[in-house]
Amino acid sequence: MKKNCLIILSLFFAHFLFSQNENADAIFEKFIKEFTLEADGSTSYREYKQLKLITQFSFNRLYGETFIIYNPEFQNLKINDAYTVMADGSKVITPPNAFNEVLPRDAAFSATANHMKEMVVTHTATEMGATIFLDYTLTSAKGYLPGFMGNVLIQESSPIAELEVIVRIPSDQELNHRMIGLRTGPEIKIEANQKVYVWKFNGVQASPKEPLQGKNQLSAPRLLFTTVIGVAETINWLTNQQAFELQINDEMKAWTDNLRSKQTEEIETLMTIQKAVVENIVFERYNPEWLAYRARTPEEIWKSNGGNKLEKTLLLATLLKYANFNATPAIVGPKSLFDEKAINLTIFDDFVLIVNTKSFGTIYMSAVEISNQSLEYSLAQNIFIPLSKGISRAPVEPVKMDNKINIKGTISFNEELKPSGTMEVELTGANNPFLLLQNDKGKFKSLISNKMIKDDDAISIKNSNVAKSELLVKVESTESISDNNGYYSWQLPVITGGFEKWRIAYLDKTRQSNLFLPYPIVEKYSYTITLPLDYTLINKRFNERLKNNVGTVSVEIKPKGNQIEINRELKLNTQMIYQIDYNEFRDMINFWLDKNLSTVVFKKKD
Repeated sequence: MKKNCLIILSLFFAHFLFSQNENADAIFEKFIKEFTLEADGSTSYREYKQLKLITQFSFNRLYGETFIIYNPEFQNLKINDAYTVMADGSKVITPPNAFNEVLPRDAAFSATANHMKEMVVTHTATEMGATIFLDYTLTSAKGYLPGFMGNVLIQESSPIAELEVIVRIPSDQELNHRMIGLRTGPEIKIEANQKVYVWKFNGVQASPKEPLQGKNQLSAPRLLFTTVIGVAETINWLTNQQAFELQINDEMKAWTDNLRSKQTEEIETLMTIQKAVVENIVFERYNPEWLAYRARTPEEIWKSNGGNKLEKTLLLATLLKYANFNATPAIVGPKSLFDEKAINLTIFDDFVLIVNTKSFGTIYMSAVEISNQSLEYSLAQNIFIPLSKGISRAPVEPVKMDNKINIKGTISFNEELKPSGTMEVELTGANNPFLLLQNDKGKFKSLISNKMIKDDDAISIKNSNVAKSELLVKVESTESISDNNGYYSWQLPVITGGFEKWRIAYLDKTRQSNLFLPYPIVEKYSYTITLPLDYTLINKRFNERLKNNVGTVSVEIKPKGNQIEINRELKLNTQMIYQIDYNEFRDMINFWLDKNLSTVVFKKKD
């Protein structure tokens, strides 16, 4: 009986692999990712892959080369083995001239990262049916990171027949580990003086090639592990460098004083200094982890006129501190991956400043880009850990609130069919362009479609703070609606900073991964539109509402005589749309995108 079960399982596994590989360009027949912590504190990562090439595309575009980035100041790369077995069984050793070191692209134009290396391994003797073998080890010196840690995605760009993740630590230490998205535990054994954890996977699907997966690929299965316990240990390691003292020199003081002298309001000073750093200090795009999170001092960053995201954040904090702002750098990572009792620095991928102002409370801002709003709302699914030297700060979770768009418009068409009227606008959370309004309210014109705001005087700000802005806008178009065989159509104006900004124009019928939205949203439009008396409406009465696990969408159209009232509302409750809810989400969005339900159509009376 047991033998029969094994046969059935083997056949099932073979069928699964065949179905996976049927349309694949290549398959990883075997993949090993091995992480080791030595007793002296040094670490190593070994990668072994056995990759069978199925199509010409696989070796011409996908896997003709392997790229390995490393920092020679902290790390050492060793190629253990590299060869190709051709379709006829011939073994071709990868020649010495197939190994070439170049500067990583993200380190270009950076004086501080120009020592970085990217080993380019060009795989030779590739053809359909050939198999690439590559085995290398990357060793890191003690102190490269605050501890032994890893963030391993359990998928690759092609299917994997056999995958092993191996973690080795000294037998007297403990490993904190968490598997996300899979119910798979490790096999644990003792080998000599090491404790060895082994996770085995068979028939791993290729990573989906779908949009809207989010930059962190939060729906992908992954293994997190670390030997670090608690937040304080990691943050102290990170901030225990001179850069976090935020020291300023006389030249930087004079520059800041000059900017401050031209501003009268606190918020204007804040935004002026931010803009100067964003636009005038070069953003070096390499990952700060490449340099083991070692940062230069703000003075050094200033003199070099460039820095990575961490360094620019420290520079901006220094300048704002001198300008009497309470500005604290913070590291940002997904809340769903965060474990306060076993912190893993590899999950964090962003840096922001948390600035306390006297007039508007707390504002979250970037040192590498200008945003229309405080970042706490668009980053609400993240955790923020303040980086203050010598001070242990608790992780911060942003205040949650609805990201709302609420428009009430009254529009009339004159005899020339030029629309005009007023719009009452309420915007909250991530949809609230608070910082844009403080800087230049005229820029709000770009956030209304149809180019219906003629000048800045048409925009009246009734109330504006970080949480909510309320405006009264006079709209007017100088262009008449064109005639199309006796019919006229006019698209309802929308806020271009909401759902429209996400550019979701089409959704496939099926989806392999969860869908990740920028943020939950509530978007509502209520319009009353009046036509000249000698025109008649074509729109029919309509009232439909869909409600499911994802949210709600509703459209109501009420034509009467030469007047029409249209109410539209879209409410998406969650940022993550799970596969099980995708069809319902797709139905909602297709309903919302139906142009027939957002267009006024009319003609002249007979």
